[in-house]
Amino acid sequence: MTDTAIESTMFSRTAELFSRPGKIILTFFEHLGRYMGTIGWMIYNFRNAKEYSGNILQQMVMIGNNSIPIVLFVSMFVGMVTAVQSSYQLYDWIPRSVVGALVTKSVLLELTPLLTALVLAGKVGATITAELGTMRVTEQIDALEALAFDPISFLITPRVIAGILMFPILVVFGDFVAILGGMFGASTIAGIPIEAFVSGMKSSFDSWDAIFGLIKGTVFGFIITSVSCYQGFQVQGGSEGVGKATMNTVVLTCLSVVVMDFILASVLL
Repeated sequence: MTDTAIESTMFSRTAELFSRPGKIILTFFEHLGRYMGTIGWMIYNFRNAKEYSGNILQQMVMIGNNSIPIVLFVSMFVGMVTAVQSSYQLYDWIPRSVVGALVTKSVLLELTPLLTALVLAGKVGATITAELGTMRVTEQIDALEALAFDPISFLITPRVIAGILMFPILVVFGDFVAILGGMFGASTIAGIPIEAFVSGMKSSFDSWDAIFGLIKGTVFGFIITSVSCYQGFQVQGGSEGVGKATMNTVVLTCLSVVVMDFILASVLL
């Protein structure tokens, strides 16, 4: 290979290397624009959602009722771990009742809403993307459009509404079970009397903490369902495309939830 050919090859590879960030940025904004367009269409045609109220109830069962066992399981151990670690780290120099206060604050403000969202990003988000992606590659969505159905109002809006409604309810269940788990862990593992734990819990309880957790649950429910619906709606490439979209959904929803968690904490606390 001549020197000119080598230099040309190196130049092309260097140009390709430096062009990748630009392509990534353009792709990001392209998908962001399409996502915002989908959300805008959903809001603009929100009145059509009442025609598909049966779909909303069905999605509420799928997102809410079917997710209760995993949410309760995770919340129970989150509360227990928080109580045990708090007592281990602070036991030598604080009153025992402070453990109850730490568990309550941590569970209501952060742990239950965030971990519930991350768990459901994998369960609910992946399920929604796989369902809509399969409908896309099998041309069922095209058939809906041919029959004069609005596929966004029929498929996306019910899932997003169900997520907005059910995620806060799941957070409430998770908060209750996590506090019970913290009480159990503190009394059985750390040796903290239940009376001391309850005393600390009562002294630190603030209604805004519970409201803030519900706000997080609502926002996270919207993010997870809307992103997963968009990913499933844009699937291309057959079954391979469905698998790729499902993976992208889990990654994007988890990252979005963590970023939005920081934003909400910075703005509302």
